[in-house]
Amino acid sequence: LLSSLAPAYGEDWWFEAVHGFAACETGRLDLAWTLVERSLSRNPRHAHAAHFRTHVMYERGEIGEALDYLEAWMPGLDARSLVHCHLSWHVALAALAAGRRERAWEAYLAAVHPGGAWGPPLNVVTDAPSFLWRAELAGEPRSSQRWREVRDHALRCYPSAGIAFADVHCMIACIADGDTDALGRRAEEIRGRIAAGRYPAGDVVISIADGFASYAAGRWSHAIAALERALAQTVRIGGSRAQRDLVDLTLLA
Repeated sequence: LLSSLAPAYGEDWWFEAVHGFAACETGRLDLAWTLVERSLSRNPRHAHAAHFRTHVMYERGEIGEALDYLEAWMPGLDARSLVHCHLSWHVALAALAAGRRERAWEAYLAAVHPGGAWGPPLNVVTDAPSFLWRAELAGEPRSSQRWREVRDHALRCYPSAGIAFADVHCMIACIADGDTDALGRRAEEIRGRIAAGRYPAGDVVISIADGFASYAAGRWSHAIAALERALAQTVRIGGSRAQRDLVDLTLLA
């Protein structure tokens, strides 16, 4: 499909990049690397291709290399770019994994958290709580102020259930902030949509939220059972493998 569309648009480097990301998400990392590198050779400053390259490096476990690449590539990217927030999230994650925690927080506060990020609401609502939760899994202390900021922003941008990927992260923010009322309302709304056949992700969002809430409360056996139940279906919430790894990492913790 991508190959047939490319001639019509006249920019086959873009379709090579998208094809490369699809290959990455399905585990064909050698093909993904070849396609993304070919795309970047034709347009080295294309932010989406740089993003897809970062995902391939993430999947290959090349954390230090990914951080070095982004640190060299990002300064030339306009902060108003649609992917600036999300690429900054990748910088923060790579720095956290590499043990450079000050750099991770610097990237988060400068361009990921609400008020610092400029980009689509979905990126901020998903990337901010994802980073904060991963930081805590890595041993960072909880900041009630940062979680409250993220929860407020998430509920303001997505006051109602409907987009599973946003719902998961809204509920994680509510869990970390201790807002059981908002968490319960979102869960009840999702159940209502499921009953009406209007929630394509099914009950996996409920299972994920149950697992995270149990983890936060120290109910380890219940957390493990809920997250194991969700694990095979997490693809239904959307997002990339790198983003959905938050469920795997919490289960491992």
